[in-house]
Amino acid sequence: MQLRDFIPDFIKPILRLIRYPQERRKVIREITVRSIQDQRILKKDANATKLIIFLIEGADYQTGKDRISGGIMSIVSLCEETARLGEMHGSEVILCTFPEQHLLNEHTQFRNQTSVFRYNQLDRYFSHVQEVLVHIPEYLTNYFYKMLLAGKFNWLQKREYFRLNILNQNIQLMPTPDEVGLLKKLSNKITITSAHEQYCTREMQQRYQVPLHKFSVWISPEKYQFRSFKVKRDFLVVSPDSHPGKDDILTQLSKLPNLKIQIIQNLTYEQYKDVISYAKWTLTFGEGLDGYLIEPIFSGAIGFAVYNEEFFTEDFRGLQGIYPSYTEMAIKLADDIMYLNSESTYTETQSKQFELCSKYYSYDQYRDNIAQFYLENYTYR
Repeated sequence: MQLRDFIPDFIKPILRLIRYPQERRKVIREITVRSIQDQRILKKDANATKLIIFLIEGADYQTGKDRISGGIMSIVSLCEETARLGEMHGSEVILCTFPEQHLLNEHTQFRNQTSVFRYNQLDRYFSHVQEVLVHIPEYLTNYFYKMLLAGKFNWLQKREYFRLNILNQNIQLMPTPDEVGLLKKLSNKITITSAHEQYCTREMQQRYQVPLHKFSVWISPEKYQFRSFKVKRDFLVVSPDSHPGKDDILTQLSKLPNLKIQIIQNLTYEQYKDVISYAKWTLTFGEGLDGYLIEPIFSGAIGFAVYNEEFFTEDFRGLQGIYPSYTEMAIKLADDIMYLNSESTYTETQSKQFELCSKYYSYDQYRDNIAQFYLENYTYR
C-alpha cells in the first residue's frame, strides 16, 4: 500500500493542481471561458423543444488555444448554414465541445460567427427539449459511443427523439459498419453525411445500412482571390502532411531556379488565403482532393497531387498535375513545372483544373444539400 492510498478522494484533485502547472493554467483559463459561455447561452431560446448539436473537439491541451483544420472549419460552416435554415427545421442550433475536452468559447484562426459551448450547459439550459439531432465527426464516433455507455450523454438518450448523424469528412477515419451498428441500438435514427462525391454512393449506403446524404464542403470559387499568371509569384505552397517521399521530392524541386517553396504552417486561415492567391503552384501530400489542392486552384494556381481512388472521382484521373503514383510524381514534377511556366500553357492547364473542381464545389449546391438533409430528402435511403 502506498501513501496516495490514504489520501481522501476529494483532496486528490487539489494535489494534482499543486503538482502540475499545466493543470493550474487550465483551471484558471477555463474560469473565464465558462463565464463567457454562461453569458452567451442566454441568447439561445431556453424554451426550444428541438435542438441540433454539432459536437467538436476542444482546445489544445498544451496551449489551451483553439485548433484549425479542414474538418473543424467544415463543422463550423455546417453549423452556421444549419442555423440559417432555422425556419425550415424549427430547431435551436448549437456548437459544443465533447465532454471532458478542454474548453474554448470561439475559433479564432478563421472567420466565423459561431460561439462554442460546453456540453454540460445543455441539459440545464434546454430543459424543454424533446427532439435532439447530434452531428458527430467520424473519427470521434467510437469515443462518443464509449461516453454513451459511461453515461455522459444520458440527457440526450432521455429525449423523446434522439437522432445521430455521422459526418464522414474523411473515409479513412470512418468507423466500421459493426461500430455504427452498435449506435443503432442507442438512437432513434442514424444517418451519414459525406464531404466527398466519391464516397457518397449506393454501395456505401448499403455497407452501413443507414440513409446517406452528400453535404459537400464550404469551398467554392467565389470565396477566393483569383490571380492570373502575370500577377502570380514563382513559388510553390506545400501541404503540411507527412509522407515518406516528401523530402526527396522537395529536395529535387529546390534545385529549380527562382522557385520558392513554402510549407503551410502557423498561419491563420485568412493569412493562408492571401498566400495561396499569389502562389503559382500547390502540392499536397494529403488526401489528394483536399483543401491544399482545391483552394489554391480556385485562387489561380496549378495543383499537383497523387490520384487516390478513395477521394478523387474518375474524371480527375489523367488530369495534368494529377499523378498515378508518388514515384511518377518524383520523376516528372520538376520538368512539368518548367514546362508549364509560360503564360499560354499555364493558363490552359489551370483553366482545366479550375473547371473540373468547380463541377463539384459550388456554394449554392452546398447550401441546398444541407437544406435537403433537414427535409430528409437524402441522396440514398
